[in-house]
This record gives sequence, structure tokens and C-alpha cells, in this order.
Amino acid sequence: MPAGAHPLRVGVIGFGKMGLLHASIANGLEISELVAAADPTAGVLESLKRLKPKLAIYDDFQPMLAEQQLDAVFIASPTHLHTPMALACVETGVAFLVEKPLSPRVADAMSLIAALRERPVANVVGYMARHIDTFRKAREIVSSGALGQLLHFESTMYVSQLFKPGQGWRYDPRSSGGGVLMTQNSHLVDLLLWFFGPIERVTGHVKRVYSEQVDDFAHAVFEFKSGLSGYMDTSWSVRHHRTVDLSILVHGQNGTLEVNDDDVRLFIDEGHPPYAAGWTVWRKPDLFEGVSLDVGGPEYTRQDEEFLRAVAARGEVASDVESAVRVQQVIEAIYQSSAEHRAVSIEAAA
Repeated sequence: MPAGAHPLRVGVIGFGKMGLLHASIANGLEISELVAAADPTAGVLESLKRLKPKLAIYDDFQPMLAEQQLDAVFIASPTHLHTPMALACVETGVAFLVEKPLSPRVADAMSLIAALRERPVANVVGYMARHIDTFRKAREIVSSGALGQLLHFESTMYVSQLFKPGQGWRYDPRSSGGGVLMTQNSHLVDLLLWFFGPIERVTGHVKRVYSEQVDDFAHAVFEFKSGLSGYMDTSWSVRHHRTVDLSILVHGQNGTLEVNDDDVRLFIDEGHPPYAAGWTVWRKPDLFEGVSLDVGGPEYTRQDEEFLRAVAARGEVASDVESAVRVQQVIEAIYQSSAEHRAVSIEAAA
């Protein structure tokens, strides 16, 4: 931090796993200090209060925003509460990072976009996969043109999570917006947009097996405005994937690129400096860039640091509200395509 600068005053709304993760990072970084937390569940913050006696705790986020003069807020509540809470931050002039997905439906987020255009504050939506070492390297390669014209891609997101009916708000589309396609797989949709640019048309199919109201499997074919096409396949009900497993394979005129959480594998026919012809493989440890602390993975620290630096100095961020709306437009188009059994075009957000 600059000499004489004071740490940013940070609050957290929602104290489940993600709220605890963001609180730990914000309180451990030099740039910020956790000063307040809000969660409606009685007693959930009492143990934290014992560890940090000066922490102000609330059972309602509105008094916290009104009383604490916060610089930044992390929102880690159920999805249907994201937009109202983010709007309250904008109204009080407080920067916010909100967990993904942004809202159950695109229409729910349009008032937030309008409010931010009228009264801008730093904002981030938690698509932290952009900060994973391997995906950052793969995007760098795609952007370099080393693959030549991009022809086709294959992408997957699998995790072994659900093999019986699920309980709670995540399995109610009014609160969550949808199943695996909307939740974990939104990371993959965000990566595809980040890698390849805008999508023009989708054809999708979703399937329920264990869930009554949300999707357990989804498949989509994408046509990008660049002319690239390919597919995405996802499920939270397949075996042998203990954690979320993201993978993208790209075919270009000059070679192929395959990336997942563990490594990046590039093959090109003709060298394209700094990339040599033939095979080049980067393992995750080869690409690792240190972080000041690691809570849940370095990508979360990078994301939170980027957000807090933007708050302190009006810097840029990787994934903001407007880019998150584009992710949800694609997801809604897949749901629509599956319901109507036809290809659906995607229009830009207003």
C-alpha cells in the first residue's frame, strides 16, 4: 500500500463457504481489513466475533451498509438476492464483488446495469476461473494467433455432486436460475466468451435425472460471430470428478490447444514466436505465480486483489456486471433452445 494509506474497510454479506473465503482473504491482505459482516442466520457470525472482537456483525445487510462507511462489499448470498444487494451497494456508493451467477434471469440484472451507468462503482462478478494459471496461459496463446484460424472447439465441465434429489435453494429455479448449466458451468461459458468473443447462435439440450425442477445434464452447440463453432457438455451427476473439472480443446489451421485445471498442451505445425513448432506442455506448477496468501486457491486471491485494487485506484477488472450479463444471455438462450427445439440467436444486452 502507498505510504500513509489506510486499509480499505470491507464488509461481507452471506457467511457460507464463499463468504468465509472472501472474508479471510480481505482480512489477510495488506490493502484491506474486514470490519463488518451480515448474515440472517442466528448465531452464524458469533464464532467469527470471538476471533475478531471488533468486527461489527448484523443479521441484515441494510443497517451494515448504512452504519459502517464501507469501501467495498463481498456479496455471497443465494443467487436471487445478488441483484437487490448489489443495487443497495450502488445506491450507497459502495464497490462490490458479487458471486456468480449474477442473477436467476437476465431481466433481473438490467436495473443493476442501469444503476451502474448512472452511478459507477467498481464491480466484479466472481468468475475466478479467469485467474487460474492454466486458463490464463491458454487465453494468451489463443490471442497470440499461434493456432491460425480457429476452426472448432470442444469443451466440458463435469463434477460428481448430485446422485439423488438435492435439497435447498440451489434446486429451485426461482432462486438459482437453473441447475448445473447456471451454477458451476457458468464458469465455462464465461471462459468461452473470454477466449473467443461474442456468440451469435446456440442450439441446446438440457436433461433432468435426479432433479425435478433444474437440469442435471446440458449440451450446447455454439456458433461464434468469428465463424468458430463447437460444443459444450456439462453435468454435476457424472462419476470420478471429485472437484469441478473444466476442459477446452481448440482446433486451428496451425495446430491444437488443450487446457484444463492441471496443464496446457500446445501443438503447432509452424512456429509462432514465442511458441516453437511441435509440442509444448506447461504444467500448472510451471505457470504458478505467487500470491500473498492462499485461501481456497490462488485464483481467489488474485480475483479479490484485483477487485480491491480497482476500488483503491479505479483500476480495471476481468469480469464485471456487464460481462456477466453476457454469460447469462448465453445460458438463457440454451434453456430456450432446449424448450423450443430450435437454434436461438443471442442479442447484445441493452
